[in-house]
Amino acid sequence: MKILTRLRTSGAIWMSPVCLGIILVYFFQSLHLDPGYTGMYTEPKWGPSVVSRVLIAYYAFSYAIASGLGAWEAGRLKRDGVWSLSAARSRYRIAAEALLPGVAAGWLMLLIPLGMAFAEIGTWPTIDSLPLLGMGMILVCVHSIIGFAVGSRLNRIISAPLIAAVTYFLIGGSASRGETLWTRHLSGQFTAGLSFGEIAPLESLLPHILFSGSIAAACCVAWISAWGQLMRIAIRITAAAACVGIMASCVAAVDSWGAVSPLASGHAATECRGTHPRVCAPAAAHLDMKKTQREIAGAITALREAGVDVPTPSTVNDSVVLGRVQRTSTDRVWWMPVSKQAARGEETLRLAAVAHAVQFPCNRTDAVNSRSAMLWAATVAGADRPYLTWQKSEVQQYANGDEVLEVVQRRVSTARKLSHAEQSAWYAKEIKKACTNAGKDGT
Repeated sequence: MKILTRLRTSGAIWMSPVCLGIILVYFFQSLHLDPGYTGMYTEPKWGPSVVSRVLIAYYAFSYAIASGLGAWEAGRLKRDGVWSLSAARSRYRIAAEALLPGVAAGWLMLLIPLGMAFAEIGTWPTIDSLPLLGMGMILVCVHSIIGFAVGSRLNRIISAPLIAAVTYFLIGGSASRGETLWTRHLSGQFTAGLSFGEIAPLESLLPHILFSGSIAAACCVAWISAWGQLMRIAIRITAAAACVGIMASCVAAVDSWGAVSPLASGHAATECRGTHPRVCAPAAAHLDMKKTQREIAGAITALREAGVDVPTPSTVNDSVVLGRVQRTSTDRVWWMPVSKQAARGEETLRLAAVAHAVQFPCNRTDAVNSRSAMLWAATVAGADRPYLTWQKSEVQQYANGDEVLEVVQRRVSTARKLSHAEQSAWYAKEIKKACTNAGKDGT
């Protein structure tokens, strides 16, 4: 049968308005209410993040459409008596040609919203973006085969909507089943929204494919019509046993993963500039690296010239490249949100450097002395305005928050009138008192 004729007679054509409606509604409603998606407008662009955020909303629909259309086409072939004819083509080829339009519909439900999202976010897909999309496209084929198997046994009027509904609710609800976490790692719906620099490794994607793929493979093997009846029964029993074994192995493999499957971070390209310190940030952030390095180095230099014992790091890395992984800064290597702070202005970037440079020798500090030391350091580095703006909201945790901030400003204003050596000594005392006065009302 010609391709155009196949498309014209396929149920995929009649389902296309429904598919398009789902794509548009979920794109402009669900996605645009997701902070993880809308945050990508201003953050450094990362293709895998776009793919992961978009496809979360469409996996279940694409699989359900493919399985429902697969059941419908199986019922149509059975109704037309195709299997009783002595066809020159293989049964598998006939089935594949019948399933092709439904598979294409499922693929388009993944590809169209991705294309819209990449255009809206203003970036291009990368090689790292392909694994998640590839998993979804493979599973569209898998669910189409499973639907075809169901439709071959049940009337298509019943089987098509039934398998579509079951598929949608099993996939769509896999991430919200209370403490049962393993279902989300096998359903085919990759629910971990990737952060900048993160990718989904094969280790996380393979269980999704194997779990459902084993069912589809067993359905294909069970459809073998060659050999004798006893041989066919033996093959079907073996296929069923292998399917159960693979599914059980997948469950055992992901049972200890928790809420988020294993992810790989640090894959975004970076660019570096300068020395003492060498500042590195994502290339996708499009920062003026010369200016960025100058601001960070300038804040450190200002503190050292004011008498603060600040070890100059050899490298300052942008923590955004780590995704959700956290690394502790050392004297030699700092991790700080360079690109995010740089986007907010020069003073905010200098404040980030000050926050890393000022270290208290304790885990708990008081309300006044700690803020006095920080405000003095921020003032020295030319970053007092963003610090005060930040603290105006932070001090609201205290009943007398405004009074606390006024006291802090008066103390720093008085300290700034002292000599260079006296200011340095005053700062050292504030650092010490911030720890000794923790939990006390005194200043």
